Amino acid sequence: MKMKVLRFLVLPWVLFFIAIVSVMVFAGAATTKLPELASKYGLYLLFVGIVFCLYSNFSTLTRAGIWLAHSLPSSLRRSPWGWFFRAVLAAAIALGFYLVGQLPWIPLLWQAMVIPVAFAASLFVIVWSLMGLVLTWSSQIAFSRFSAFALGLPVFALVPLTAIFLGKTITTAYVASRPETSPSLMQAAAQKDQKKEMAQAANTTTTPTDTKPTVTPLSDEAKLFYSLATAGKSCAENSKEIQKALTPYESEDVAFWAIKAIKCTEMKSVVALPKLAKIMVEHSSSKVRAAAILAMPKFGTENVRRIGYLLVKRISEKEPVEVIEAAAQVLIRLGEDEKKWAHNRLKSLLDSSKASGTVAKVLVENLKSDELVIEYISTNLPGQGPARARAVKMVCALPPSQRQVAEPYIESIVASIQTGAEDDPAIVALGCMGQAGFEAIRREVTSPKKLGRPVAARALAEIDIKDNTEGALEIAKDCAKDADDTVRKWCSQALGEIGSAALPQILDLLKSNKSELKDAGQNALNYFNDPKAKIELFRVRAENSGWMATQKKLEIAKAVDGALVKIVTEESQSQRNEGKTE
Repeated sequence: MKMKVLRFLVLPWVLFFIAIVSVMVFAGAATTKLPELASKYGLYLLFVGIVFCLYSNFSTLTRAGIWLAHSLPSSLRRSPWGWFFRAVLAAAIALGFYLVGQLPWIPLLWQAMVIPVAFAASLFVIVWSLMGLVLTWSSQIAFSRFSAFALGLPVFALVPLTAIFLGKTITTAYVASRPETSPSLMQAAAQKDQKKEMAQAANTTTTPTDTKPTVTPLSDEAKLFYSLATAGKSCAENSKEIQKALTPYESEDVAFWAIKAIKCTEMKSVVALPKLAKIMVEHSSSKVRAAAILAMPKFGTENVRRIGYLLVKRISEKEPVEVIEAAAQVLIRLGEDEKKWAHNRLKSLLDSSKASGTVAKVLVENLKSDELVIEYISTNLPGQGPARARAVKMVCALPPSQRQVAEPYIESIVASIQTGAEDDPAIVALGCMGQAGFEAIRREVTSPKKLGRPVAARALAEIDIKDNTEGALEIAKDCAKDADDTVRKWCSQALGEIGSAALPQILDLLKSNKSELKDAGQNALNYFNDPKAKIELFRVRAENSGWMATQKKLEIAKAVDGALVKIVTEESQSQRNEGKTE
């Protein structure tokens, strides 16, 4: 029986090729569960398809008998090299189309249509040519059908491999052409809030860590005391349980809420004050100790005065800042003498490297002794060493109207910048000084005198520039193109933090032909989070996507998409939070 063996060998692989590409494209473009199903069962379907094609090939070779190469051209039997060179030429053509597609000015349509068509045509020219050679050679030896089947395996393996490659290429191009279907953006818009509310102290409490707060459930006893403390009604019947919990050895949560619940009891001062005093001195948690101090005034001024000396001792360098602040707040309410004691102790702590910032705050806010802090700042800012560092930390403790006292010494504050990080005391102080602080940083970025330019650039990125958007934009847009990588990094961050006003400059960076400026634009968008620019970002993304978009434009669309994800995510989170509060 004569058969056109080659045609029947290739036909099932053609169908298999079309099936693989179709499934991958539909799965990648679908918004239903099809992508998930294709990912889950794809390997099984691939296996079934390969088995079917191999079985079909085996059946075809079995029926071919001695006519294995009968239908092939006689020229192939005489001179096989032409078919071999045709296969090599087809492979070279496919490679050429692929390499052209990598050029930055080639539109996305090339990836989605030209490359798949070129590869599909080249693939079957290659398979047809190589299998013609295999059938011709196999027909001349013993076990011809087995030899043809075995030698055809690596040739036909090209079909599923190429189909998978083209399926991914088309799917990737489709997603890139429609950025609104970006999985990250869709997920950001639809994601559910999986974080528990950490402010619900009735059920949880937060524990600080080096990274971010974790949620620790309250014990049943702590929950009881919390409910009593926040109920706003008498809890005299629970006085014994609360009194029992007032010990220095109780856990932080139980002790804290037991102290808060004292206000609804009828506990006598002779019982409560000694317990609070012992907790104030001995408990391991500064939060609980401060709470114990602040709970004392409930039991009368005269009674608290009797242990006033213990409160005075709490205003010490050895104590945590919250304990110092709590003790000062209670002392100044007891009378003039106690207020003087607190005043003198606080004044002596202005030279404490640990507590000077808190002490200055208490002096200004509670004792209204601004003059002490002003005097300390004026005396020590012009100097050097630890005293100047303490004075820098005190600038923000002054009321805004009095911070100009530091302006004559602003160069000294700038010189005290160490890293330029957000928590650098000098950066904090300059931020509190408003326009004067910003101008000092701008001068350093433009013409460094006190700082290295990279440190000055970081200070520009970290300082609060909300009230100086125009000035910050003017300096950041120039230094974002600086030759120094570090300067460029921090200045581009500053551009991103400026927000919508800086978007044109950021886009100019992204459109640059220089890779370092493109990176600066990308870095700016990493810090961009201005909802006012959302509409413009959508427009820019649409303008730089679609089938006719080039690789350069697609890079811009992808960078903009990252900023949109951040904005949409925070808007969704904000809306969910508003819904919960309602």
